[in-house]
Amino acid sequence: MLSLACARATAEVEQPEPNGPSAAPVIPEAPAPKRVRAPVDPPPSFTDPNRRARLAAAFPEIERYLASTVKRDRLVGLAAAVVIDGEVAWFSSWGHRDPARQLPIERDTVFGVGSISKTVTTLALLRLRDEGRVELDRPAATYLPELEQILYPTTDSPKITIRHILTHSSGLPRMGRFPEYPATPPDRAAFLATLAGLGLERAPGEGRVYSNLGFQLLGPLIENVAGVDHRAFAREAILLPLGMTGAAWREEDVSEDRLAFGHERGPDGAPRARPPWQPGATDAAGGLYASVDDLARYVAFNLDAWPPRSDPETGPLRRSTVREAHTLQRIAGMHFTPARGGAAVEVVGTGLAFAAFATCRHDFIVGHNGKTLSYRATVQMLPTRGVGVILLSNYSSISSAALPGDALKVLDLLADTGALEPRRHVAADALLEGAADVGALIGRWDRVDHGRTFSDAYRDAHPVHGTEQRFAEWRGLVGGCRAPRPIEVVEPRAGVVELACDRGALRLDLRVAPWSGGEVTELHFVGAVGLEVPAEHRQAAARALKLINRWDRRAHAQLFTAALDAAR
Repeated sequence: MLSLACARATAEVEQPEPNGPSAAPVIPEAPAPKRVRAPVDPPPSFTDPNRRARLAAAFPEIERYLASTVKRDRLVGLAAAVVIDGEVAWFSSWGHRDPARQLPIERDTVFGVGSISKTVTTLALLRLRDEGRVELDRPAATYLPELEQILYPTTDSPKITIRHILTHSSGLPRMGRFPEYPATPPDRAAFLATLAGLGLERAPGEGRVYSNLGFQLLGPLIENVAGVDHRAFAREAILLPLGMTGAAWREEDVSEDRLAFGHERGPDGAPRARPPWQPGATDAAGGLYASVDDLARYVAFNLDAWPPRSDPETGPLRRSTVREAHTLQRIAGMHFTPARGGAAVEVVGTGLAFAAFATCRHDFIVGHNGKTLSYRATVQMLPTRGVGVILLSNYSSISSAALPGDALKVLDLLADTGALEPRRHVAADALLEGAADVGALIGRWDRVDHGRTFSDAYRDAHPVHGTEQRFAEWRGLVGGCRAPRPIEVVEPRAGVVELACDRGALRLDLRVAPWSGGEVTELHFVGAVGLEVPAEHRQAAARALKLINRWDRRAHAQLFTAALDAAR
């Protein structure tokens, strides 16, 4: 795992000057959350010691596939990486960062990453939230008064909140009243002046409309709260602590010997270089530049937020905050595509800036795509699998679905190895202890022990006489039971446990309470295994099989009882 340092500072932040923010941020340390008690259950982990090697078996096919996409889309250049457990496990590149000089693309070659910038801006804003300096559910105009000038579609529309903006549910249009790619970069005052009289497309909270404008406004909002330039704040609060030293908010801040020069399709169909895009004060939504090395550190940090655990915090944001940003906040839609061999279904939504979605093959994908006039980019991560994919290109004239689809194909190729498994939980001691107590009650019923073993809620829902009768039936089936072992652990305190019994084994699905004592709160019979089948049952089964192969009324009458015939 990459080492993630945290920026520390204790000096107070100065208030912004009337003419705008300063350029020298001082980032205070985010307060640690209060804990009522330390968790005692072990976090899930990867159990296959050969997992990395098995995943690496997909790299040659990934190389071949991406090489074919370079030809398919006539890309000027492409950089690709697979991140596993916080490290770049595979990197490759095609084409050139500067075709005129035939310069190759390296891991530190810098590309425009477009709307991936939104996730960085969001994490910087969440840093302010964790410090208690903003609230996501307060009106955004509290922190950016110019938002009071917008026009709401109905008199009962709620005020736009920061959460509305982060989930693309603010009602703000995709773009504001200025060109998406202006010839002259707008300054802060000119940008905010365009809000006067701007109408919303729908009431805030009523559906999802992807809005670049909303995230562009987060730049000035952060500046008002932090008292510094939003780019400098994001750099000091997020980028530098993660070691993203090659990342920059303006192309002129990228060293020419590392920049991948952006291209588009010319009138003759051939790629042509484009002058740099200058978004000015709107760059919080899409102005970031970064390399594979930079984004690999970013992916490592995001993946390291999972799973929840009690390890010391090592990043510039709490892990719980990053998980909050990844978690689905609003569903954008569901796509159904008929296909040979089974339909493909995809559920797509939004976390806090991050796209969060699931497919039939991948249960939880988090990421974002990026596009400018000169570049394309995508980052897709599987938090429960510890894997991420990065694709960057310095050619923009391709389908918006191309790179994201290619990233999903890379994930599919990794899944084809069979090693793209989720972390597995280990059974907590409390689960096995609860199962052992149940086994003891099966062997010898005791009402006092019954009261100690099961929670009040369970005993209210399952009267004692019914539980006693059920346990007696199990005792008659398998005898006494002991020595529980986990079969399928859903959570540390929940799962299927097998008890070794006098005759075979008993499998039970149970859950124990998360509080001290760990009483059993749920119990379900799964099955009995390893039981000896009585001779008369085996004989009856053999006779029934003969009837299936060749019907005989007399044999049927001899085998089946009148009661069974009546039931039929």
